[in-house]
Amino acid sequence: MKRVLFLLLLAAWVEIFAAEAGTRAIEWAQAEVNAARESVSSAEKRVEAAQSDLRIAKEMQNDTQILKDPDAAAVAREAVTVSLQGLREAEILLERSKALVRHKERLLASVRETVSSVKDAKGILIPLGGEVRRTLNGAASVSDTCTPLRAGERVDVGSGASAKLFIGRGDGEIDLGENSSFSISSEGEEGLEAILSQGFAHVRAKLKHYFGRKFEVRTPAAVCAVRGTEFTLRHHLHGSRLEVLEGTVTVRSSSKDEWVEVHGGEWCEILTAEGIQPVKKLNELRNGNDDSH
Repeated sequence: MKRVLFLLLLAAWVEIFAAEAGTRAIEWAQAEVNAARESVSSAEKRVEAAQSDLRIAKEMQNDTQILKDPDAAAVAREAVTVSLQGLREAEILLERSKALVRHKERLLASVRETVSSVKDAKGILIPLGGEVRRTLNGAASVSDTCTPLRAGERVDVGSGASAKLFIGRGDGEIDLGENSSFSISSEGEEGLEAILSQGFAHVRAKLKHYFGRKFEVRTPAAVCAVRGTEFTLRHHLHGSRLEVLEGTVTVRSSSKDEWVEVHGGEWCEILTAEGIQPVKKLNELRNGNDDSH
């Protein structure tokens, strides 16, 4: 009886787990809206402070006119000019903050619509600016709103552009930088395999070691097996660079029969021709002691 109950609970948990990519995408978009609304609140306070400064400056100017002090009058006029400029800047900031809220609210609506209308997507793609293209079976299209991502579909992020992906049943959150190319090669009961064929990706992955499911990100030079971690991966002309911020990533060379574990606070290069290079501490890289490609 206990075994049956456990299996029922496990099945229910997996069903929830399978819908988590959409849930995570909505949570992220809602957080973006909340942050934008906080910026509006801050901008409104800045406008109020600027209005107060202007009132004080004008009162001072009136007092100097009564006193008929030319030096004091000059100082007061300058104070009014500066206060007017400060108010204009504060009002511009407020309008921009309000525009950002409207943009984030549209993004949230787009994410919710995508999540509610598509049930079989392997990922959720959210373009954040610039040209982002999706290609499936040779057919390419430009994405400027939230869209589902299916296995075999490639995402190409153009120059000056960026995008966010939620994949792997909610466990993978990936930020793609400009000039990146990324695709989900497969996603099933055994786990998820993705490919970064060029560019930069910041990956956050959790829980994939549960129930024996794998989470792998490949480049032309390396295979990165993820176990609940956060890392960045960049593929360049000579190979790939892995930086692990938290957790552990097992790296295999695509050209040589070798592998290594890279832990939080470490990085390494995986060169196409020379294989895996020595693992180093991230602080060495941050301090500028990197003479690699």
